[in-house]
Amino acid sequence: MKKTILLFGMISMTLLLTSCLEEGSRNYEETSVAYIAEDYATGNVYGRTLSGRFITSSQMQLMFPGTLQLFQYSWTEERGTTPVRVGASSTEVVNADNVIISSEPVTVSSVSLHIDQQPPVVETPAKFVAIDPPFYAGDDLYLGDNWIFQYAYEAKKGESAVVNFYYTEDPAATDNEITIVMDLTIGGTPEGTTVSTKSDLIALNMSDLRAMYEGTSTTNTKELKINFKYYVKGNNQIVESPVYRMTVRGN
Repeated sequence: MKKTILLFGMISMTLLLTSCLEEGSRNYEETSVAYIAEDYATGNVYGRTLSGRFITSSQMQLMFPGTLQLFQYSWTEERGTTPVRVGASSTEVVNADNVIISSEPVTVSSVSLHIDQQPPVVETPAKFVAIDPPFYAGDDLYLGDNWIFQYAYEAKKGESAVVNFYYTEDPAATDNEITIVMDLTIGGTPEGTTVSTKSDLIALNMSDLRAMYEGTSTTNTKELKINFKYYVKGNNQIVESPVYRMTVRGN
């Protein structure tokens, strides 16, 4: 998996915060996003975390498979593990840690990629204060093909952000170069005039993009080179992210 680095101190929601409970042991306590999955053979619900762990608990049995949840949890060796099967038809079995969840889970919003729709054209586009590199897995299984972004923006009390992603055509690009516009809209009813910096998470489901490009190569796999464009505070021109790579199946 590609690990995110939190670059901006103003962003208070930490994606990955790990601390050992005992020196030299495997015990841990952390706050992370988990992709909720189900062992179809047993019906047991478990999570795949950004820190690369497989976890499960009695509290997780009420969570919906296919969602992304942010919560704090801990594990000690005496709590043990539960074997779970990975994937709908996989025979691979992993041991999920039996954790205790110690915070109220927060569902991370997930959006689909707009493929047949262009980003809105406005005279004064809303601008992000900061965006971290996306956190994503190299396959479409571990995080359900979701790319998780953490971002900051400015808004008044009563306002919140809406983020959408648009696949755009570039005549000068090669057949494996992808540009995605990340569009920010500030909505809600403002209360007062004071502006503050807020932060949030958004997950982009990349399964439609994967489906578009699978089978379009004569080789076994094809590497897509993806960059994101967005407006950021302090810059009048749209900026471009570094290139991120996704591998899809060929013929």
